[in-house]
Amino acid sequence: MMASVQPTMARVYTPVNALQEHAEHLQAQSLSDLIGNEATAAGERASALVFTLESLHLDFSKQRITPETLSLLVDWAHSCGVTSKRDALFAGSQINTSERRAALHMAARWPDKVTPPAGMEPAVAFCQHQRDRLTAMVERLHQGEWFGVTGQKITNVVHIGVGGSDLGPKLISEALADRPSHTRIDVDYVSSMDGSQLLPLMERLNPATTLMVIASKSFTTADTHFNVKTALAWLSESLEVDVATISRHQLIGVSAKPEKMTEFGIPDAHQLIFKDWIGGRFSLWSPIGVSVAMQLGMTRFNALLEGAHAMDQHFLETPLERNLPVLMALVGAWNCQFLQIPTHAVLPYDGRLKSLPAYLQQLEMESNGKSVRLDRRSVTHPTCPIIWGDVGPNAQHAFYQLLHQGSHTVSADFVAMAGREVDASPAVKASLIAQEQLTLANCLAQAQLFALGDDAIPTELRGHMAQGYRGNQPNSMLLLKQLDAWSLGALIALYEHKVFVQSVLWHLNPFDQPGVELGKKLATSLFHTLSGSLTKQALVKDPSTEQLLRQVGQWRQ
Repeated sequence: MMASVQPTMARVYTPVNALQEHAEHLQAQSLSDLIGNEATAAGERASALVFTLESLHLDFSKQRITPETLSLLVDWAHSCGVTSKRDALFAGSQINTSERRAALHMAARWPDKVTPPAGMEPAVAFCQHQRDRLTAMVERLHQGEWFGVTGQKITNVVHIGVGGSDLGPKLISEALADRPSHTRIDVDYVSSMDGSQLLPLMERLNPATTLMVIASKSFTTADTHFNVKTALAWLSESLEVDVATISRHQLIGVSAKPEKMTEFGIPDAHQLIFKDWIGGRFSLWSPIGVSVAMQLGMTRFNALLEGAHAMDQHFLETPLERNLPVLMALVGAWNCQFLQIPTHAVLPYDGRLKSLPAYLQQLEMESNGKSVRLDRRSVTHPTCPIIWGDVGPNAQHAFYQLLHQGSHTVSADFVAMAGREVDASPAVKASLIAQEQLTLANCLAQAQLFALGDDAIPTELRGHMAQGYRGNQPNSMLLLKQLDAWSLGALIALYEHKVFVQSVLWHLNPFDQPGVELGKKLATSLFHTLSGSLTKQALVKDPSTEQLLRQVGQWRQ
């Protein structure tokens, strides 16, 4: 008797299945094979993988992809509803489902004479009103009409915040206020919980001419409040004026909680407000950026907003197959989910962008560093990679050895400038231009070596230098015409929208951060334990932490 033959079940086609099969196929090809040379069809591949928006150029030709890969990825994006969810984002729908609110940071940079999408109008109107208040504060300061408690003009600003209230403004400040002649007023940034950034400022700055900006969405962040408390104590003691009077003259508050600012003693005229539908890590365009505007002036601050808005319009209106944020998100998800690359390096080849890796760490990892989907099911694949990096020329002398000849596969973003305006004497200018060219040459060479490995070694050098460059490290090149306010705004908005698109692909909520809350609660209990002010310890005890508390106690005695 013949055994019956069981029919095999055909695999159901889905975009994800197609991408998995495609990834297996591409894994058999090296990046060197894919890139080839301009005399072959590979040259056509390279030209098909570059995209430009005005002064921002994005090159995917050193990624482990082909035009077919992009087509499959775009199909995946359509199947996940990226277009409809993008439209819902701009219409003010409750995209942030866990907190039951919209996510409308784009409204903070919407031009006053451009009609916003239906649903965004009230948010834009509110943001424009606050921008007018911010502008008035900035002009008052720049015209020398803001006086401290002793009647002296304000000359310095200290911006106190943490996380999204610090990283974004600090990044912009470092990138665009690189020369004293380009700044309208000196600004310092304080975020460190331990006071280590504040102490040197108290020795250097004149308390009579220093304005404090406290930036905190909730106005309850412990890190920020302790820094402000110390700063106000310094001003009060130095000027022999009570804290309440200091707060009325030399303190600006930026928060989503005006009632808390009032309770703190900040007058209404010195309050700037943004709504809870602007997340902290998306807030530099809001009044959180007031210190940037004070430092750079409103012309450059507005140019920053204009660049970001141009990227908003591009994201909102451009078909997915040519949409820069969508493509960047898809390529990133391809590397992480389908090629199983766990880390992503951000490598700016311009020292003015030294804080870009740290900024993107928060933007991406706090947004999409999650393993529970919107439907409360666990994800079954990697989501956000670990983001890290440094200024490229410095990193070449630090961790590039591992990237080139180690055992880890890493994806990367190289960020470079095509040129830089230099205002200097002819001799100095010529020398600086040579430095810029050397920096750009290093960036292009390292991206080439990441991708090609040993195949990047010219024939005449083979046998005369060490080999073993592993290659196959996929990377994108983000090339800016120059680092100005418009381009920087567009670049940051590009990454913001990338994060949103990836959240749609992975069915995550990118606008909440429940993972950070428990650590804060435990820290509060431990603070009271260390200070001896907690009678009933709301704290999980473990032997490891207990022995550390005992050691601290012994040394403090």
